[in-house]
Amino acid sequence: MIDKINKIPEKVAFAIGLTLVLTSGLFLFLMSLLFEFSNLTMMIVQAMIWGIAIIFVLSASDKRHSRINKQKK
Repeated sequence: MIDKINKIPEKVAFAIGLTLVLTSGLFLFLMSLLFEFSNLTMMIVQAMIWGIAIIFVLSASDKRHSRINKQKK
């Protein structure tokens, strides 16, 4: 799974991570209007979405820093 995330270009990975962070709250709010979820379930789902988003953002950050370090040398 990590290999597939690392193959994604850095700008796309950052955009996916940022989009997940910004839209997950709205998406979960709209889902709670349609379905009855407990608060604990909502928090667990939100944590999983944010965890995946952080992986994408960190992957993009790592690629950017390694690219910048290669240019400086």
